Amino acid sequence: MAQYVYIDNYNNLGKIGISNHVFYQIAETATNKVKGASVNQSKSLLFLLQNPIQITISKGLVNVKVAVNISKKADINKICLLIQEEVATALTSLTELVPFRIDIKIANII
Repeated sequence: MAQYVYIDNYNNLGKIGISNHVFYQIAETATNKVKGASVNQSKSLLFLLQNPIQITISKGLVNVKVAVNISKKADINKICLLIQEEVATALTSLTELVPFRIDIKIANII
């Protein structure tokens, strides 16, 4: 699994790579901007670690999986679509033309 995705910088001076940790922070910030949703807090148990946001980079494609908490009063479909749009907009504007896929998992309804 790749730790970086390389972007075209259109010059011959070197390569620019973006770490998977950057994608994690972008997805977390964008998800928390959506009203009625928040990133599920990670829980660590003995020998079991769960991350609310999972980033995998394979062949230049970034897969983002976000576990969220959603308010009872919110429309789940609308909130999930808003999260996907917000994360997609943030990724597009901050990482140029990196192809990505965004999956939303509802962890809790609060």
